[in-house]
Amino acid sequence: MFKSVHFCSFGCKGPIKHPVKIADPWKYKELLNRIEAMFEHGPGANWTNQDFSQLSDNIYNTTGKRLSITTLKRIWGRAETKTNPSLTTLNILSEFALYQGWREFSLSVNTSERRQIKNGKREIFTKRSIIIGTAFILIVFLLLLTFTSSGKNGSSPMDYMQEDIVFVLDKVASGYPNTVIFEYDVGGLSYDSLFIQQSWDKNKRTSLKKRKGLVTTTYYYPGYFLAKLVVDSTTIKEEELYIPTRGWQGMLIGESSEFTYLRPDDILLDGKLHIGPGIFEQMNRAKRSEMFLSYLAERPEINGSDFAVETEFRMPDATERSICKNIRLTVTGTKEVLSFQFGIPGCVGDLMFFLNKEMVSGRDNDLSAFGIETDNWTKCKVKVKDDQVKVFLNDMLVYTYSLQSDIGKIGGVQWMFQGLAEIRALDIYDSANRMDLIGG
Repeated sequence: MFKSVHFCSFGCKGPIKHPVKIADPWKYKELLNRIEAMFEHGPGANWTNQDFSQLSDNIYNTTGKRLSITTLKRIWGRAETKTNPSLTTLNILSEFALYQGWREFSLSVNTSERRQIKNGKREIFTKRSIIIGTAFILIVFLLLLTFTSSGKNGSSPMDYMQEDIVFVLDKVASGYPNTVIFEYDVGGLSYDSLFIQQSWDKNKRTSLKKRKGLVTTTYYYPGYFLAKLVVDSTTIKEEELYIPTRGWQGMLIGESSEFTYLRPDDILLDGKLHIGPGIFEQMNRAKRSEMFLSYLAERPEINGSDFAVETEFRMPDATERSICKNIRLTVTGTKEVLSFQFGIPGCVGDLMFFLNKEMVSGRDNDLSAFGIETDNWTKCKVKVKDDQVKVFLNDMLVYTYSLQSDIGKIGGVQWMFQGLAEIRALDIYDSANRMDLIGG
């Protein structure tokens, strides 16, 4: 009935791809200033998620090339991890500013400055710049001598060019479990510790023994993961990882994280989703405390900034070890998740949501509306629009939350039941697309 599996990871060697290095940060700042003036939404430091989404669309409409919301946030210093842009990104931004590319924009800035100097408008500024520049070169030279004489080789995470760091990943299969290949190269960077954090869970880390190489990790769950290359305590590169399912897939999870996969014919779809006979009894005998079910599309199409999820669910029987009878619904995007938990009324203080990459706890938030009679059918609607998440239970608005991060395209949902699962409706839709995951 079940297939038992165990987690493993290992390392080996492989080819490394090196990105392009860029320079001239003051010209880069000038380019961003011109784009802000063209966009007419004020300073980028004040832009909302919707502003970044609109800028992404404007760039695509002008150039025919797409820069993601996450990339634009990193460019304007609004993301958790700040990295220098690649030459490809600079070319797209320059095209949007009506230049052929970064080279033409860079040369145009140089030409403009020369004309100003000839007209005598910046003569004093130029003299001061020469003095300041000379002093700066001397300071840098002295610092380099001091750094070299200290006997420490290489650079620190803060002063090493991001474009010299390589961190890429590739999936080897479809669905889950799935092995992911990480290639990395930290160049001449100095460090005391180097590792890959495989997801938001800080306990899931792979220590790296070499400066560059290849390491693989097997993911036994589907979903969205933000993998990070971490030097000492600094995240220097991030890669988004989305692992879909092959239709509906499920597993039974024990209290010590042991799990067994459900077979495809254990998950029944006949007007509602439910589990085949005998599974719940075996779940109790095997001391499996939770039932995990998931459907994540291979190629998500639902717009994560304006969509809705409508479903009806219940848990007619809880496991022998379940006291609060918890149920978790996780709406999964290619860049982020929205996760909500339900339980009996007496346990609402222990409920936990996961929104904006942070935990929202029932211990310091009023989540009492999510206390339900789990063996009765509950109608739930999650709606996202204008950076607001609204949750309706049995047609009543019970919860509102402001989003600050891009969800990406919605791939589907993940469920966790502390007992027997039943779902009789599940629709995910935007203005152009609809996913009916139950049918009937």
